Amino acid sequence: MSGRPRIIVMGGGLAGIAACERLSRNPSRPFDILLLEGRPRLGGRVGSYFDPEIGREIDTGQHLFLSCYTGTLALLEALGTRSDLVFYDRLHLPLWDRERGLHPLDIPGSDNPVALASGLLQYEGLPFPSRLAFLTLSRAIPQVDNDVDHLTAYEFLQRAGQPESVIDRFWELVILSATNLPSRRVSAAILVRILKESLLKGGSHSRPGYNAVPLAELFVFPAMKLFGKRGVTVRTKTRIVGFSESQGRVTGVLTSQEELPLGRSDHLLSAVPPWAFEKIAPISLHQSPLVDQMSRLSYASPILSVNFLFTEPVHLPLITGFHQSPVHWIFNRDAMELRLVPETRSWFDWSSQAGDDFFPTQVASATVSGADDLLGLSDQELGELCLEHVKKIDPKSRASLKSVRAVRDRFATPVLGAGQSTLRPEARTAIANLWIAGDTTDTGLPATMEGAIRSGYRAAELILEAMGER
Repeated sequence: MSGRPRIIVMGGGLAGIAACERLSRNPSRPFDILLLEGRPRLGGRVGSYFDPEIGREIDTGQHLFLSCYTGTLALLEALGTRSDLVFYDRLHLPLWDRERGLHPLDIPGSDNPVALASGLLQYEGLPFPSRLAFLTLSRAIPQVDNDVDHLTAYEFLQRAGQPESVIDRFWELVILSATNLPSRRVSAAILVRILKESLLKGGSHSRPGYNAVPLAELFVFPAMKLFGKRGVTVRTKTRIVGFSESQGRVTGVLTSQEELPLGRSDHLLSAVPPWAFEKIAPISLHQSPLVDQMSRLSYASPILSVNFLFTEPVHLPLITGFHQSPVHWIFNRDAMELRLVPETRSWFDWSSQAGDDFFPTQVASATVSGADDLLGLSDQELGELCLEHVKKIDPKSRASLKSVRAVRDRFATPVLGAGQSTLRPEARTAIANLWIAGDTTDTGLPATMEGAIRSGYRAAELILEAMGER
């Protein structure tokens, strides 16, 4: 040991990466940083792998980014990969509805409220009288998000004057995609925060984006390179067995390889999921509010990602959403790797020529949020289901499946239902040198990459403040 204070970060997912990035910025810092990760690589639930049948690097889960992801953009800027995230110039997403077919949700990039209203009123996936309900929503948004935490998102939307048909054929896909939970299972406070930071803040905050390189190249490899330059010690394949506590302080961390003592000036930042935290917490804390909160947040909602190779090119938009469907999103991987974006159009283009941009691809990825009902299907069955959805968009295609690979993440995100605000812990705990980060902490956001990254930055700032380093 060097004798210098040490900060140990448990968990090398995005929260742990963000925390280490912030903690390591000062090259003359008077403390050491040790990052512990049980898997062979950093990234946690975010990563990619080479699929020999598909013949390219495939993400473990395809993600849709938004321009309001300030934490993600700051992290990528530090990692030097900001340019590998491609954003549209506006919110333009083709959405398929079984009653009305494919129509784009097309909202200008302006922050003028009239632009938002015009875009929503032009969305032809709903009959025009139903679209008028969008205009009542902003009046129902509370100043304080948690004022509606006792409601589910579904109950809130009903109270906000959204008809059942609008909830089922529009909002349900939005909520599933943002929270990995259906509207009847997620807190309304989370939906309110999402709307405040994106749509209701203006078009420039609602622009969708995608990664033009595999997620490992976007986050993982650059983080390892950066930490090497900054002197952050990273230990992968190091499983956390537990940590010890005495007299209100963490005194040590036990890994699968060794025991790491913590002195009076050392700090421990836990960036592991709640289902992992409750297993490693010492018995002395098992009756504490913190462990109780973590255990009650340990119910998980799965995400299913299906990657498939076609026998011949099909023509698809860059990103397509599906309402009232078992498959929620399909991504055109070839077009994404070429960094393509939809063509810019004027605000009030009602002409039949304002069709969607279609691009040929032989590789596509599908995403199913809250995927409990589909986890038992075989890869081939999932591929056939996705092919059915592809042919809804490209009905003339004669392509068949050449290869299918499904990634089933059964522990993708915690369930954050009504009343979740009383469960999500703060970064600062009652243990003097124990801090918490991760997508369950009280960011107000759903359990997303952005929530995890913001939580890591927040915890790091508090640790630096406690050490007198800010």
